Amino acid sequence: MRAVIIGAGIAGLAVAKGLRLLGWETEIYEQASELKPLGAGLSLSANALRALRTLGLYEAVVAEAQPIHRLDLLDDKGQVLQSTDFQRFSQNYGHLSMAVLHRGDLHKALLSELPRSIIRTEMECVDARQVGDNIALRFANGEIVESELVLACDGIHSAVRRALFPQSREHFARYACWRAIAPGFLQGMDPARLSESWGAGKRIGLAAIPGERVYWFACCGADQRDDPRLARADLAEVQAMFSGFHEPVPEVLDRTAEDSLIWTDILDLDPMPSFTRGRAVLLGDAAHAVTPDLGQGAGLAMEDAAVLAALFGRLPADRAIREYDKRRLDRAHRVAAESRLYAKVAQWKNPLVVPLRNLLVKSIPERFMDRQLEAVLDIDFEPVRNAA
Repeated sequence: MRAVIIGAGIAGLAVAKGLRLLGWETEIYEQASELKPLGAGLSLSANALRALRTLGLYEAVVAEAQPIHRLDLLDDKGQVLQSTDFQRFSQNYGHLSMAVLHRGDLHKALLSELPRSIIRTEMECVDARQVGDNIALRFANGEIVESELVLACDGIHSAVRRALFPQSREHFARYACWRAIAPGFLQGMDPARLSESWGAGKRIGLAAIPGERVYWFACCGADQRDDPRLARADLAEVQAMFSGFHEPVPEVLDRTAEDSLIWTDILDLDPMPSFTRGRAVLLGDAAHAVTPDLGQGAGLAMEDAAVLAALFGRLPADRAIREYDKRRLDRAHRVAAESRLYAKVAQWKNPLVVPLRNLLVKSIPERFMDRQLEAVLDIDFEPVRNAA
């Protein structure tokens, strides 16, 4: 069986590995001119790590990651509002339940499990259409490729989705985010602790990653997409926005190189009625982009890859595609809705409401929060049949 994969990001590389376990022929078309480390950091929760184990990618990825034992939600003065013990989840599951790493290191680990010969770069897909039982893909260089199976892993702005699913809509979450990596490990900082600190209409997260580096993200509310004031903000302006936050936030920002700052508006997708059209299948952000608030964007992509590969291993292609749709729709929609809700609460900016929000968050019993989290983390996967 042959599959054409659009996009050499997390979803594309993960599903390629899964299909190659089945003995399939895979071709990946990537718009970038070269495969190089990009982005800042990201977190992988138990569900993502379990999907990686199913795909035979767990060891390669975890070798590049910092295990996380505790997540602390703080206010802007550094007082703990909620704390999650990920060591307990790890003990219950029998495997690591949270890790943080550089996105580029994740990409490198996924690439290490695939032959480079299956990836064609400088191939930007600009259109897709059904031609009989096949999908015809048109690329910016004029080349047209037909395949009986197309897996669209080309992100939230997916050209395949826009062509075959014209009803799909991107949604602006009304906040923007800066991300960066600061060199050097801070004295007294626990590398196994991930923290997120909430202020009024803004928040910042810190996590150690391998190589004595600190990954950070900083979010603030935005009334419009591409707000020029935010898009043009330099590091000094970001430091001014978060100057009232507790230590070590000022020190981390001070250590950050100006040219390492990455700014983005935060977008997700409105729920779609299907992730499949004939033999075209959407995976990852192309299907169900979520806000980063629950740290589940990469995780859902890895879940998609693990589920689809296992289904293709035991069912005819058409049945596998239908079953994939059934299994992934409700879960992806639920995680997306919960992530949106988290963002709305975290981004409250009314100075009269923020203290009440913090008090309410602090009063939620830990066991209740653990149950809510477990509903996201605890997912089982069928094994992927290995052709070897």
